Amino acid sequence: MRNGRDVSNGETIIGTNTTRYARRQRYLGDTLFYVQLLCAIGFGVFQGLLMLETTQGVSLTWLVFWGVFLLINLSLSVRAHELLPSRITRQTVIVYAAWATMMAGNTAIYLWRDSVIWTAVDTWTSLIALVGIALTLLIGRRHALGVTDPLVRGYLAVFFKGVPQLTLAANIAFVGGAGVSMFAILTGHFTICTRLGQIFMSLREAGWDRNRKGSLISEIANEFSWIVVTIVWVVVR
Repeated sequence: MRNGRDVSNGETIIGTNTTRYARRQRYLGDTLFYVQLLCAIGFGVFQGLLMLETTQGVSLTWLVFWGVFLLINLSLSVRAHELLPSRITRQTVIVYAAWATMMAGNTAIYLWRDSVIWTAVDTWTSLIALVGIALTLLIGRRHALGVTDPLVRGYLAVFFKGVPQLTLAANIAFVGGAGVSMFAILTGHFTICTRLGQIFMSLREAGWDRNRKGSLISEIANEFSWIVVTIVWVVVR
């Protein structure tokens, strides 16, 4: 009873609606998780098989820097899960771990398959990325933020992923992109967008903490640079 009125039925309806909403959110999160996992495995298999035939357009720094990017985001997601554990954050950790494993395998294939390991593209990628990394660390230091700060690590991920993808686009324009699979191009956009979806779901669930902000910054840069790669790949092909 509230103010002389029986509101138990209204409370039951609200509780039922809340339960249904939570169930829908869980189903959506689980769907994104399994799709991400399948995409990671599919990317590793299809890209790896293609590179056994040709590595045209692929560069060592693209693979290695991508691996570092994934490790940075893996560490951010692990920290976010430690601070506020949930089903979504746990699934995010598993997804990044799966991608990191696939990238390690593809890097190994490239090193075994390609006779020319280091090219001018790798040199330019390294120089540009290192300058960006140095500036990020310098700015972070001026604000008393070390390399362990989530936002600093988020901006570092930009230079570990965004720059190598932009130079990958340049490499494809110069030598061709036969070594980059269509599966990689398509799943690149799909998985980035689904990861962004997971991050936004996590933000709604737990708020704007620095770990989630760092992940969001890195993934936005990831999608922008992959759009450039896609445009060049389509034109060259």
